[in-house]
Parts: sequence; structure tokens; C-alpha cells
Amino acid sequence: MNNKFLFILLFLINILTLTAQNNLSSSNAKAVKIYREAIYNEPFLETKDFIAQIKKVIKLDKLFVEAYWTIANKQYFDDAIKTLNAVLKIKNMPKIAETQIKIAELYAFYKKYDNAIAETEKISDEKFINKKNELLKKYKITLQLRQDTVPYEPKNLELMNTDYDEYFPSITADEKYLSVTRSLVGYYSSEENLFISKNLNGFWLPANPILDLNTNENEGSQSFSADGRYMFFVACRESDCNIYYSINTNGRWCRPINAGFPLNTKDWESNPSLSPAGNELFFASNRRPNFGGRDIWHCDVQILDNGMLKFSNPQNIGKPINTEKDDFAPFIHADNQTLYFASDGHPSIGGYDIFVSRRGKNGIFFEPKNLGFPINTEKNEVALTVNSRGTTAYISAQNKEKPERRLDIYQFELYDAIRPKSMSYVVGNVFDAVSLKKLDAQVEIFDFRTQKTLSESVSDGKTGDFTAFLPDTAGFGLNIRRSGYLFFSAKVKASHDTIFVPLQPIKAGEKIVLNNIFFAFNSAELLQESEKEIAETAKFLEKNPNLKILIIGHTDNIGGVKFNQELSQNRALSVYNALINKGIATERLSYKGFGATQPIADNATDEGREKNRRVEFIIQ
Repeated sequence: MNNKFLFILLFLINILTLTAQNNLSSSNAKAVKIYREAIYNEPFLETKDFIAQIKKVIKLDKLFVEAYWTIANKQYFDDAIKTLNAVLKIKNMPKIAETQIKIAELYAFYKKYDNAIAETEKISDEKFINKKNELLKKYKITLQLRQDTVPYEPKNLELMNTDYDEYFPSITADEKYLSVTRSLVGYYSSEENLFISKNLNGFWLPANPILDLNTNENEGSQSFSADGRYMFFVACRESDCNIYYSINTNGRWCRPINAGFPLNTKDWESNPSLSPAGNELFFASNRRPNFGGRDIWHCDVQILDNGMLKFSNPQNIGKPINTEKDDFAPFIHADNQTLYFASDGHPSIGGYDIFVSRRGKNGIFFEPKNLGFPINTEKNEVALTVNSRGTTAYISAQNKEKPERRLDIYQFELYDAIRPKSMSYVVGNVFDAVSLKKLDAQVEIFDFRTQKTLSESVSDGKTGDFTAFLPDTAGFGLNIRRSGYLFFSAKVKASHDTIFVPLQPIKAGEKIVLNNIFFAFNSAELLQESEKEIAETAKFLEKNPNLKILIIGHTDNIGGVKFNQELSQNRALSVYNALINKGIATERLSYKGFGATQPIADNATDEGREKNRRVEFIIQ
């Protein structure tokens, strides 16, 4: 299947589609034969000749209602309305309600929603009451949406856009790179490829093809992971289209990796979007079970030690996101709560609109909200991405000033009601503490309170660089781990300052400070916020079953010597007991307290005293 079908088809809609030919109203065999022959030959006939053939059908059977619909489908608005209204006046004409629906849809297609509502109100056939109510709700909501305009000042990224179609924008969190799918339609070829643009002083430069990933076949529907290390896209190889991903190392993308089963199946899968936590992939599929059309799905993702990904447990995310029609093109924001997607199943302004939904603490998404007019229009809007700060969106839209440019990428500021949470990011660099060699390592940011992972990725094996995300507030934990090394533990704040991470090779005498261990004030009681660090330490010991460690407690110099000695000893004991409760054998653990005798910072400041109040362990 041509990838053009997968991507461009989503931009197309035809309100007055022809009725399925296996349910015609006429019993006149000759009329049916001429009608079907005309429909079959339509692509090869001039419009006047085609209509002449259909009029022959009507002469044979004046109650052949589908013939009138077909003529209306070929006419301009005023003539089409006259034709369909004339149908309603013919005595004993079948399918009156269907004709009334077509009149209402024609008015709606031309944005005459007051007329569409009035025509829909005329439907009296009991068999179509549900359809009548559905259309009334849709048209009334659409009319209200068009009347209640929202702030929207799109800016065309002129340097990056071309005379070709550009769509599916995706941006890195540092807002340095923007990727798009570009449809390279020419006289001899029609293919889609991946392109990337760089931001220079606020301007997006002309986009260059991603040579590492593009082929003579089709690649598209791409998205960056939040940190830019991974790119997901759909690639068609011969007749098979699947979701692939690639990992960026020192500016080069690795050979595309097929995500494999169960993410890819024999059905249609597209529009991949990785969560910032790195443990969930959203995508669109028509696989079953579905609600009638394309649905949005998600699956679990595990980042392996070598940076490769393992996909499992695909599930339809269900209602209220998915409908009986098409719901697709998901984009999960860096806040891991706000989902943007395209749909023609929710009340829309016309065609495919973009919607936003947020999920609660139970993981269930709330009722979607239409982004509003004129962000959404009577045309099709299907792809949107938002920067990590939640302020700026990028959308693919028809170039109104230069229609010959067709679909271009636009940038605009989001109004408050549809903004996600503002996310900050920290950047870091991981290296061997002894050799200074740059390392690839797993990087995790987590919330102390909930113990949930907020961001997870892998540092670049050539440069050691990483980007990690957290809400734009202070107080989160960072863990960095790599096989053969002590893990690195730190508290992080919403800052763009670089964190330098020297990983210590595992050997006797090396120590690690457990910076994410917390106690009640002047107590050895471990707080819930310490759970993640305890679990990380236990996991480290499980992966290195021959290691023994000495757990050491320290305090600041506030309080008496005896009190501090006992407090540090008891705090070390609390960590000792917590690790035993995690299944670590007692013979591998010992503990000791040093009170305030081994400071690592100045006790004259609050910051220094906080550093001195610590728990660490030493390899024995």
C-alpha cells in the first residue's frame, strides 16, 4: 500500500459521497444497468456526458432517487439544492429522510449551519430520529464553535516550507530542531520523506532530508521523543508499512529498527508518539477491537540497557477519546497528561478537527475539547505538536495567502484553556569518573511524592549528553545507571544548567551518596519520598549479587555530639532494614553512624548543612 494513502488520505473528505451500489431503490433492471455502467465509466466521461447518462436513468424510472443524488453531486451549490428539493416534491419518492439529510449536509458543507439545522428539523421518519438528533447536536455545536472564536495568530515558517506539502511537525524540548514529513510529488514520482529544520535565533531554517532514514520508498508520520534521542516514524517497504524507530548518536541516526509485534500487525498502524516517561507509546490503528474506524491505542515501552526498546501490551485507550469514526494522530505532551489528537467523530467545525484531552490520576482521559475556530476550520486539521513549555504549537494547515504552496507548517501561541502544564528540562553529561570516557546510561527523573517516573531516556554514547524533563517547579529526583558502575543519585530543580555526572566503576572502596533519602525532622523515620531511592539501591544490589556494602549515616553540626552520633547510626539502620525488607540478605549489609564528624560542605549555611545530612554506602 502506498504511503500516500496512509498520510494524505487523512486530509481528504467528501460530504456528498455516492450511496453504496448494492442498495439501490429501483427495481427497473434496465435503469439499474445504465446507472451502474455510468458510475463505472464516470472517470472517463465528460461531466455533461455523465449527467446525460444519469438523466436517461430517470426517464426510465422517475423514482430512482440515487440518480437524483448523483446529479446533485455533480452540480454547484444552488443547482444541487434545487435538484434535491425537487426530489422531495415527487409523489411516492423513496428515501425521503436520506434526501433531507443530504440537503442538510450540503448546507453544512458550505458553512450554512442555520439552514442545515432548519433542514434537519424537518426530518420526521421515526427510523432516522437518532440520526436527526446526532446531526442537530453536531450542527449546533459547530455553529457555536464558529461563533465563539478563539485567539489564533498563525505564523508561516516560510524559510522551512516549500511548494510541496509539509505536515506532521515534531519539535525537540530545547526547541532547536523541528522535523516534518514532506510529500515529494513530481512528474515521475510520489513519495514521502523525513526532513529536519534547525532553529537559528528564532527562525526555522530550510529543512534538510534525514539521509540516514530516507529511502526511495516512503517514510512519514514521524515524531521525536521529548528529548530528541529517538525518532519514531512509519516506513513502507514494498507493500508493508510499519512503525520504526531510530536512535540519534552524536548527530547521526542509526539504521531504522522495526518495532515488531505486538506493536506492528497486519493491520494499519501509524502516528507514533512516545511519552516523556519513555514507558508508553501512543499510536493509531484500525486493528480490533475498535469503535468503528481508526482508533488511538497505547502500549508499554521498556528502555533496555543498550537503548533499544521493547514494546508490549497494546491496548485501545477507549472512550471518551475514540469514537465510531476516525480518531488518530495522537501527540502526548511532555507533561505526560495532555493529549492532542485529530478526529471527525467528535463535534467538529468540519472534516477532521484537533482536540485536546487531559488524563486524571487514574490514567483515564477526560472528555475532549475542540481547539476551536479558527484553529480548526471546515477543512481538515490533523497534526499538531506543542513545545515543552506549553506555550507554542506547530500545525500543518493550508496556505491561504499562497494556495499553490498547499500544506505548510505554522507556529502559533496557545490560548490558556488548551495549554498543557509548563515543563522545564535539565541537561547533563555522563562520563566515566576515571577514564573520562563519555557513556550511554539510563537517565530517570521521578516525583518524590508519587514515585512516578516523569522522564526516562538514554544519554548519547558518543557525547554523554542527555535531556530530562520535569514540571516547572522545584524538587524532583534524578537517577542515572549503567551496568558496571555505581548509580548516580541527585536532587534536581527546574534549571537549564548542565549536570555533570561522573559514574564510578564498581570497585571496593568506592562510595555513593544517596541524595534522595529523606527522614522526618530529627528522626530516623524514613519518609515515603525515600521509596524510589531504596528500590534503586536494592535493584543495584540484585544486579550485582556478589557485592557487600557498608551503609553510613551523617548529620550536620546542629545538636549535641551524642545525639548526632545516635541519629546518624539509627538513620543508617533504617536504610539497612529497608533494604532487608526488599529482599537483600543481611550478610551483604552493614551500617554505621559518624554523626557530624565527616562534613562535605560548610555547616555555616543551610545549603551546606543539607549536604552534610546524608546517607551513603561504600563498596566493601
